[in-house]
Amino acid sequence: MSRRIFRIIIAFSILLAIYLIALKDDQSKVFLIVASSITFLIFSLGIHGLIAHSLRPETKGNIIVYPILMWSLWAILFLLFIFFIIPVYCPDFLLDL
Repeated sequence: MSRRIFRIIIAFSILLAIYLIALKDDQSKVFLIVASSITFLIFSLGIHGLIAHSLRPETKGNIIVYPILMWSLWAILFLLFIFFIIPVYCPDFLLDL
């Protein structure tokens, strides 16, 4: 059941991203950056939850590097967000906020 919930969260974040891309010309840069950041956080929540609930409990409890792996996955997702997703929404978001 929990995997289904996290899959729904991932699907919701993807639909929200598509909606934001469709309406990006009508919105301000600040709104797009905030909305895409919230979309990113929802997507990363879904990915982390899906991975965390896919591991067996006895394996997850014995892995000392589990938090490091989850952090590194989040860091990779965040870098992809900053350098590839944000420029799609706002090509010059660093120039004149």
